[in-house]
Amino acid sequence: MGLRSFFGILPPKLPYKDMAAEIEALPIPGKATLLWCKHAPSDVVPRVGDEIKTGQDLAQKGKGPFISTVTGRIEDIAILTGPDGYEYVAVAVTPNPRDSFDTSLESIDDFSKADSLELRTAINRAGFTALSSISSDPSIWPAIGILIISALDQDPLSIANQQAFRDQIDQTEEAIQLLGRATAASRLVLALPDHLTHIGRKFTRGPTTVAVVPPVYPNGLPEILAKKYGAGLLMQGSDGGFVGNTLVVSIEQALAMVGCLKAGKPLLNKTVTFSSGKNGPLKNFRARIGTPAADILKKTTTELIPKGKLILNGAMRGYACFSDEQPVTAAIDSIHVQAPSEVFFYQSKACANCGRCNAICPVNLEVNLLGRFSEYGIFEKCRDLGAENCIDCGLCAYVCPARRPLVQLISHARHVIRTTTIEHVSTEDILSIEEGEHPVIRLFETAPENEKPLRNKA
Repeated sequence: MGLRSFFGILPPKLPYKDMAAEIEALPIPGKATLLWCKHAPSDVVPRVGDEIKTGQDLAQKGKGPFISTVTGRIEDIAILTGPDGYEYVAVAVTPNPRDSFDTSLESIDDFSKADSLELRTAINRAGFTALSSISSDPSIWPAIGILIISALDQDPLSIANQQAFRDQIDQTEEAIQLLGRATAASRLVLALPDHLTHIGRKFTRGPTTVAVVPPVYPNGLPEILAKKYGAGLLMQGSDGGFVGNTLVVSIEQALAMVGCLKAGKPLLNKTVTFSSGKNGPLKNFRARIGTPAADILKKTTTELIPKGKLILNGAMRGYACFSDEQPVTAAIDSIHVQAPSEVFFYQSKACANCGRCNAICPVNLEVNLLGRFSEYGIFEKCRDLGAENCIDCGLCAYVCPARRPLVQLISHARHVIRTTTIEHVSTEDILSIEEGEHPVIRLFETAPENEKPLRNKA
């Protein structure tokens, strides 16, 4: 996928793709699954058997919004644990071939005449997570230092975001205006990979500045953009208030906001890049949110075979799925298929202290120590070493010659730090642990025989 270093001296480079691929629109699926993170079935108003409309808010009052992207009949409401580890309410719908729209959304023709609260409320009601993830209540909004609208894709094998920019360059100025007014940010930045700066020169006028970003992973990640081109720290909402000073929104989401608010319709579709193999072609598809990944695999003549992988949301930061029924969501940018010969297997080998993981970490963590402390269950030390600052970029595991599951170990430590009370462990206690006594974290088990990964028929 990327360029390995010469004689192993320099870190490898994972360049983003500089290419265009026409976006092919997929029809409304034969079945759709709508996911709502961290909620219960009781938070959904309609029941099994009810008819719902496109754009209808399915959430109990004050709980949502939870927007239906299809018109049809609800077949099932259940709890689903996603491949990312979070629990979702899954609403299975049999869609009608034509949409019947809920009319509660009103169009906004002129963004300059709407105030910030009105715009945030409309964006939230249309089903966008770009702002609701910061604050689900549009009336409670933090002071944003810098707003970055990014035309970079987050994964080296995704080109969906830059293709949206190529296709809708004329709407970019409206997207900047909309988000600038909605967020009330002090400064606006349009982040472009250097191969697209010739298109973005027209946006250097006025309050917006253009940041030319080297198209090398992980420069497109929101955390890195906030660090290098923003005010330093990515904005996040929490129960205790707000943390950070920089908001990053993809250009695809920004352009979709313009279309949805002007039409008075919700966010229905997501553009995803499909890739397979190390050198397979990249294809862009616009799918209705809730479409199973199987529909895209069928369109690309890809089917399941044992010991391959279906990876959602990027080869570097994505997660493997055990079912092609996993639906497309607003947060998924890419679908990647690995043949059995390309699957990377982690091993429980000891750290060789080569230092490559530390050298390549973009947030300067002591990755080798974090991995070992997490493996031994010494989570207090993980917290002291800043495990919560990990951005899951995957570069440490990518360069590890021992093939240690560093990302998973650190992710597990972060989960423990956030969800449990950690007991103090002294240095004497650590040194007194003998071989075979430490609570080794078992992250991987043998894959079941009936596991169904993938084969590409093309």
